[in-house]
Amino acid sequence: MTEVLDIAVPAYADYVLDALRDWRRDGLKTALLTLIGVDGSSPRPLGSQIAVAEDGRALGAITGGCAEQALVRDALDAMARGRNHVELYGEGSRFRDIVLPCGSGIHVAFDVTLDDRTLDDLIAARRVRQRAVYRIEAYARVYPPQARLVVIGQGHIVPALAQLAQLNEMPVIIYSPDEATRQRSTPFGSIHPLRSPRDCDYDLLDEATALVCLFHDHDYEAEILAAGLHSPAFYIGALGSRRTHVQRLEALRAQGFDAAALTRIHGPVGLDIGALTPPEIALSVMAEVVAAYRGLSSP
Repeated sequence: MTEVLDIAVPAYADYVLDALRDWRRDGLKTALLTLIGVDGSSPRPLGSQIAVAEDGRALGAITGGCAEQALVRDALDAMARGRNHVELYGEGSRFRDIVLPCGSGIHVAFDVTLDDRTLDDLIAARRVRQRAVYRIEAYARVYPPQARLVVIGQGHIVPALAQLAQLNEMPVIIYSPDEATRQRSTPFGSIHPLRSPRDCDYDLLDEATALVCLFHDHDYEAEILAAGLHSPAFYIGALGSRRTHVQRLEALRAQGFDAAALTRIHGPVGLDIGALTPPEIALSVMAEVVAAYRGLSSP
C-alpha cells in the first residue's frame, strides 16, 4: 500500500479536470474518481468527482466529507497498481470501518488510465462552451457548458453577486459605468467599463449564460434587455420594483416583444426571501439563477 500520511479532506470543487491536467504536467501520476452508482440516497449527485495526485493532493467531493480521505488513499493504491476498478463503500461494502451517515452504498469508479488526449479534449470542450462526455465503466458523465453570469449595472449588489457566482464556479463578466463598482468587483470577475449599452458584448449570451441587469437608473435597460431577449440566455433578470417592472415591460412591448418573450424577464429580480441588504438581494438573485440553470441542465 502506498504510504501517505496526514491526508486531508479534499477542498470542494464540482469541476476537477483542470487540476488533474496541471498535476500531470508536473509529472505526477493521477486518478479520477467518479460516483457512478448509489444504493439509497446520497448528499452528492451521480457524476460527482475527485481528482487525486500521487503526492496526496486532491480536489472534489463524492460524499459529504465522511469518506473522502479513504477514497484518496484508495486512489493512491490504484495508481500504484496501475489498474482501474469500481469499489463499493457504505452499505454492503467490504469496508466495515467506512459507514456513510445516510446509510447508503455508493459505487465509485477509479480511473488511473485516462489518456492525456481524452482529458485535453474534455477540457477543450469546456473552454469553447460545448457539451462533452466522459465514459467510465457503463457510466457516462456529461459535462454541460459551464454556467456563466453577465452582470450589467452598478452599486453594492454587483460585487456581492459576483462573489457568490465565483463560489458557484460561474465565471462572471461585469459591465459597469461606475468606477467604484468596477474596483470592488475586480477580484470576482472580468471587469469592463460601460459608456453605453452598445459597449456590451451580447454574443456572450449563449444558452448557458445568465444576464442580470442591476441599475437603479433604468435608462440603459431597454436596450440591454432587448438584446437579452434576442439571445438564447437561460436567465434574464432586472432590478427594480414591481411598478418599475410593469413600466419596463410596456417599453419592451412597444418595441414589438410579445407576452411569451417578456415572461423570460425575471423582475423584480431574485427569489422572494424578504431580502433587504445588498448581500441578501445578491443571494436571492443567485438562488434564482441556480434554479433556472439546474432546470435547464437536468436530464
